[in-house]
Amino acid sequence: MDKDERARWLPSEPREGTVPLFCFSYAGGGVSLFRDWPNHVPPNVQICPVALPGREKRLAEPPADSLDQLVDTLTALIAPLAQGPFALYGHCFGASLAFRLALALQEQGLIPKLLAVSGSRAPHCEPPFRIATLPGDEFAAALRRFGLTPKTVLDIPDLLALFLPSLRADFTLDEALVYTGPRPALSCPILVLHGSRDAIIPEDLARQWTGYSTAGCEFLRCEGEHVFFSADPSILLRPLVAALAPARA
Repeated sequence: MDKDERARWLPSEPREGTVPLFCFSYAGGGVSLFRDWPNHVPPNVQICPVALPGREKRLAEPPADSLDQLVDTLTALIAPLAQGPFALYGHCFGASLAFRLALALQEQGLIPKLLAVSGSRAPHCEPPFRIATLPGDEFAAALRRFGLTPKTVLDIPDLLALFLPSLRADFTLDEALVYTGPRPALSCPILVLHGSRDAIIPEDLARQWTGYSTAGCEFLRCEGEHVFFSADPSILLRPLVAALAPARA
């Protein structure tokens, strides 16, 4: 992957001497979710959001419709930048994607210092909802209930039409992510964060991440709804940075 192609996927490439935290947004979301996050981490931890096709500056590109192909692309993107300490984070669909990426990198001997997930069911748990194949009006109504898609997008049909392909693609991939065989285990710790009033992912599904790491799995309930950190990212980043402290040392 050349420099220009890498920049499309990774607007903020890791700087030397930092621990990059590669971040993945929820379904249909983009790098703007992480805009203020650098203000809440120490200088030696760098927020590196990953820009997926079909949203924000990449809105004109077709969204990913193959999980395996997407993970292969992300592995090729991250592997050259993961020769030192690094970490992965994802919210909801982004958590599922970050987990699959962590497994792929581990197969290459590149083990993150931490996998942090929030608002996410454990990989073997069935999704509590399935909306990817709903007709247009019902799909939009479900998006409205979840509260993840901006109201301005949902209220303007022409604008919503631009976002629907990436939203459907993300939910299709996420709803298909259910492990039915032996559960793979990471060699890094997992930090699971969950909103105390999350109306999308039940807490019992989030607590079942235990067993996906041989290095321990910590569950932390945070005050708030599904995106409990939307008003104050430090709610999520304080414990995440603390978990990375050994890597910083």
